[in-house]
Amino acid sequence: MARRDAVRLRRPLRDGRADIGLLYVPFDDLDGLAHETLNAEERVVIVPSAHRLAGQASVRMADLEGETLPRWRGVPGGDGTGPEVADVTQLLHMITAGRMIGVLPRSLVEPVPAGLVCVPVTDAPPSRLVLAWNAQDRRPMVASFVTAAIGSRQAD
Repeated sequence: MARRDAVRLRRPLRDGRADIGLLYVPFDDLDGLAHETLNAEERVVIVPSAHRLAGQASVRMADLEGETLPRWRGVPGGDGTGPEVADVTQLLHMITAGRMIGVLPRSLVEPVPAGLVCVPVTDAPPSRLVLAWNAQDRRPMVASFVTAAIGSRQAD
């Protein structure tokens, strides 16, 4: 799953066009949505292989100061200073071209594309993959799906 236009993903959950969605926290806003965490994972910085951070075993957020980070389409108030991107594919192209770097959950960039390197960011809060649904939705179908997903998570 790629980080996409956040508004496009949450709106269908809120207005009833979608029953359940998979969202990433802290990237996606969960206001008004019920949710359960399915998975938590470390975040990595993605850089070109010739970047000054590429050879590091790990970095801290302070090591990223002064770097150009993306602005995500549909996500107001982000901390990026670089060009606006709509999804992970576009971000990876921009990183490959040397226009910026990115910090994402590790699973979104595995396998790592040729010419890029992922370095763990030790002090970045973990990213959580959450199952989300409209908090007002009381249909048994939704409750059953959520129960099955949570049960599956606990069996792993």
